[in-house]
Amino acid sequence: GGYGGGYGQPVSTRNDPRLPALMQIENKFVVGGMDKTKLDEEDKKQRAFKSILNKLTPENFEKLMELVLEEGINEAVTLIGLIAQIFDKALTEPTFAELYAMMCAALNDRFLADQVEFLDPNSLATGEAEPKKTTFKRVLLNKCQEEFEKGDGAIKAAEKEVIEEELDVDERCKVAQRAERMLVARRRMLGNIKFIGELYRKSMLTERIMHTCIMKLLGEHQIPDEEDVEALCKLLTTTGGQLDHMRAKEHMDAYFRRIDQLSKNMGISSRHRFMCQDIKEMRSKNWRVRRKEDGPKKIEDVHKDAAREAQNQAQGPPRGGGLVLMLNDQMYHHHNNC
Repeated sequence: GGYGGGYGQPVSTRNDPRLPALMQIENKFVVGGMDKTKLDEEDKKQRAFKSILNKLTPENFEKLMELVLEEGINEAVTLIGLIAQIFDKALTEPTFAELYAMMCAALNDRFLADQVEFLDPNSLATGEAEPKKTTFKRVLLNKCQEEFEKGDGAIKAAEKEVIEEELDVDERCKVAQRAERMLVARRRMLGNIKFIGELYRKSMLTERIMHTCIMKLLGEHQIPDEEDVEALCKLLTTTGGQLDHMRAKEHMDAYFRRIDQLSKNMGISSRHRFMCQDIKEMRSKNWRVRRKEDGPKKIEDVHKDAAREAQNQAQGPPRGGGLVLMLNDQMYHHHNNC
């Protein structure tokens, strides 16, 4: 499980490829200078984070935020594990995306205010004389990219599975399992898009990254993947009002020429054509949403919305999934000083 595993697998800091491998030396386990005692302490922290995040609601946000900080987040390994857990929750519970984005912004502000610095695990692993520093935003950006790539891979892997036409009981079971994997991957990918939009609204990701996401989702194919169309509309619903200003008018006009084409493209489902029409209408009305949401929802509203969302997403298997985000070097340089 963990970072290198399949989409939606349990989070584990021990399997993070950016961290040194676990080795046994004279019956003592160490990882990049971390002995078993320290590893056990780290596991205890990550279990505490999981317990806290499981209880998080808008009503107890401030209190639980302090509990997270009280666990002690002084090293990159702890930070990477915490961000992985926040992502896992945000992607599997997209109705809470705004709340988890608020937590990221609050943690980042606190680390900056307290001047907490983290040493880059890659620098520590290579034994550099002066290890590089990393930031909350840099770790967050890495995780965004990783989730994009994993999501695309999971959808494509499920698509490639060959199902025989003559279906016996075992084969029918395989079909059902494949459909379930596709649904999980699709939900998680859409959750990722929603979370990225919320992170941008909290100034945790740059406008430039949003434009990269939009361009990747629009793609160059005449008939795009429907997951990408849905994700695009979700992202613009969340971020369009902030992105659509005079300096970006040329970009936005180009996006909407393409969206206008998609709204008339009979090669995609009517549901996705209507999504494109809705987002065009939102822009024409100055990005006013039909139903204004005031901050994070209360817990009972979240459960109602989650049930409705699951029902909508269960309607028919997805077709295709060409969503990969490659964040170029310039973006990484842009975040070096965040």
